[in-house]
Amino acid sequence: MEIAHGLKQAAPLKVCARPGCDASVKKTTARYCSIRCCAIDPNRQERLRRQARRAPIVPLAHQLSIIFQVHPDIEASLDDRTFGRDDIPAGLQRLRAV
Repeated sequence: MEIAHGLKQAAPLKVCARPGCDASVKKTTARYCSIRCCAIDPNRQERLRRQARRAPIVPLAHQLSIIFQVHPDIEASLDDRTFGRDDIPAGLQRLRAV
């Protein structure tokens, strides 16, 4: 909707972007009249094919290298790392004895 001289005027309806379809588009920001028209548009399909050829497809296994190093005795390892750390803040130590 455009406002000109204080009067509201309806924007002209757009026509579907798919060749051979003369239906009007329902929303002002849309290009196609329906999802079906979008899916079968040969221009769009060719554009998507070109984009897919341009980007190399790398399997997920080759994209990520995840290496886990596990200590033989994981619990002892955790105890060593947390030695000297308290789970209870120093100000609350007196409440632990209760």
